[in-house]
Parts: sequence; C-alpha cells; structure tokens
Amino acid sequence: MKTIIFMLMLLGAAGSAFGQQSVSSDRIGSWLPQDPNGCYAVYGTARAQCLADRYLMQQDEKALQQQISLENALEENQRLRTELLRREGAQTASQPLTPTASAADFASIPGFENWHAANRWFGSDRARTEYAILYAKALHAEQPDLAGRALLDALAQRVRDVFAGTRR
Repeated sequence: MKTIIFMLMLLGAAGSAFGQQSVSSDRIGSWLPQDPNGCYAVYGTARAQCLADRYLMQQDEKALQQQISLENALEENQRLRTELLRREGAQTASQPLTPTASAADFASIPGFENWHAANRWFGSDRARTEYAILYAKALHAEQPDLAGRALLDALAQRVRDVFAGTRR
C-alpha cells in the first residue's frame, strides 16, 4: 500500500512538472522558468497588452542601438575628417610659399597697387598671405566672374574677419 501511494505521489509530481508551462522539458528537475518576463502566464486582453508592451520595448531597444551606431559612425567620420585636415595642413605647411609667383599673379590684377598700399600685410605676413592665396583659389572656384578690385577687396575683408583677433 505504501508503495502504491509512493508511486502515485511520484507520478503526480512528474505529471505536474510536465503540465507546467513555465518549465521546459529539458529542465524538469530544475524548476527554472522559461522566461521570467514572458506573457505566457497571462490570458485574455492582459496577454495582448503584455505582448504589445514587449514589442514596443524591443522596438525602443532597436532604435537605441541604431542611434548609438549612428553616433559612433559620426564620431568616426569626425575623427577621419580631422585627420585628413591635419594631413592636408601638414602637406600645405611643408610646401614652401613662393611669394614672388603669388605676388606676380596678384600684381597682374588691375588695381593691385592701390589695394596693396592699403593692405601691407600681403607679402610680409606669411599666414595672412597664404590664407589670402588659398581663399582666392576657393573664391574664384565659387564665383568665377569675380575679378579685379572686387576680388581683392573680398580677399581683404575675409582676411580681416579671420585674423580679427590677431595683431601683427
């Protein structure tokens, strides 16, 4: 009789273990739940709400991961741009300035003599002169019809704006 009761209790425990939805068949002895945050134990409209909430949480997590990867890509892009500018600056600095060729190019512009009298920094201040030459190339690319005294005045204004805080 004791054996029969023991067998019934053993079969009852095994049957309840298999009947549990929270325990997978490979974890019968461990009694660990499949998913502690799962919606399997909730029924009806509460289950639908639970599933919808879990879906929204997953979507928020995906959006956060995308935002993080975008920020990482932007940081990498900025780092590469900075490195490129540094290398271009080093390459430009290693190339010697030829003020005679540049001055000759600028001297051929009509009105240069009067402009140079008002802008003595050209030719004597290396940083301003190099900037003016580089900006002249960029300005000519942007506005090819700009020439003569108007070009020189635009260069002088830009150099004044950029070098406003420095007095030499």
